[in-house]
Amino acid sequence: MKENKVELIKMLEYAAIIALALCLLALIPLFVFGQPGWLIGVAIGSVIEIINLFLLFKGSELSLKKLKVTMYMLFYFLRMVLFLAGILITAIFSFGFTSILEPVPEMANSIWGVVIAYAPMQVIVFVVMKLNHKNTVTIAEQDEKKE
Repeated sequence: MKENKVELIKMLEYAAIIALALCLLALIPLFVFGQPGWLIGVAIGSVIEIINLFLLFKGSELSLKKLKVTMYMLFYFLRMVLFLAGILITAIFSFGFTSILEPVPEMANSIWGVVIAYAPMQVIVFVVMKLNHKNTVTIAEQDEKKE
């Protein structure tokens, strides 16, 4: 079990480092072009992606301990809702929502920032799991075999 926590912490650390690097890169459009939307989008996407990494790990671990596929599916759909929420929130603030909400000029291009933040996080999961010869769906099962 301790090995699982170490892997989770390792993935979250990598995610935080990449998120910080992306935020620093998103400062370029802010200072050069005066467009804060990129930075806002990257920040929103990075937070959602870190939460999704946690949910991926805990969802697979919980589902195998209780041997219920519904737990895995519940966590999967929660992750997808978070992905969509990040895109929808930035789209609503970028383009407005009928006559209820006017577009916020500072949020221009924030959708692209969210998409940019989503992309490298899946690579983190793949790399960490491949280095440890594990599958994200069978984390708990593999640890039980070792004991």
